[in-house]
Amino acid sequence: MILLLSAGGMGVSTAHAFFENQARYAFEQRWLPMLSDESSQKRFQAMRAFLAYPEWGLPVLRNSLMSPETENLNWQIVMLIGMLGEPTDVPPLLKIWRELEDHKRSTVWLGAMQRLYWKNRISGGASPKLTSLTLKYLEKDPGVQTEEKAAAIQFRIDNPERSARFIRVSAHFWKTRIQEELPPKYYWLPPGGRIEANLQTRFSAVEHTGDVRLDFRVWEVGRAEELLHKTVNIPLPK
Repeated sequence: MILLLSAGGMGVSTAHAFFENQARYAFEQRWLPMLSDESSQKRFQAMRAFLAYPEWGLPVLRNSLMSPETENLNWQIVMLIGMLGEPTDVPPLLKIWRELEDHKRSTVWLGAMQRLYWKNRISGGASPKLTSLTLKYLEKDPGVQTEEKAAAIQFRIDNPERSARFIRVSAHFWKTRIQEELPPKYYWLPPGGRIEANLQTRFSAVEHTGDVRLDFRVWEVGRAEELLHKTVNIPLPK
């Protein structure tokens, strides 16, 4: 009797494994390529399949992003991961998005990452801390009088919380010929961790001034209020 039950259990297990392999094969060979099909009807059918069976489709979507083939980086895959994935999917998505030569469909990428981030986000807690902010001139001799200065804003942000933070960083120069606002950058702050990064820029100071003003701001992605705002006056090199 025990042998019969054991054999029956093995049969069910084997059948289930076979079915899973067949389902995975269908997602890899049929539904995934169909997401890029010229027919909107076929793309819709493929998306329905992934939404209906995320336990088989989601691993295929994740693996497709790890492929070096650039054609796999289509917005439908990113959108589906944003709907089906977990907050742990944000760092790899952010890394891939940064490495793209152009940021086409940025709203899809950022929307997917924001949705994943807030999936299990608990409001409240301590805000990140700006522990270092400096500006480094990149010329060999910054004291040489040039109309335009090349510089790097170097900063460090610490996360005292036990949960990760997804942040947006922006910098704005004043007392320059053009009130320059640098494009925002996005970073993933691991629990209890920190980031050290820099923003490179070029600016031209107005005449008869000895410094420039820098406004450095940090937001949590998905929120309007600032987490951090620091203003510094930076002397021009002499």
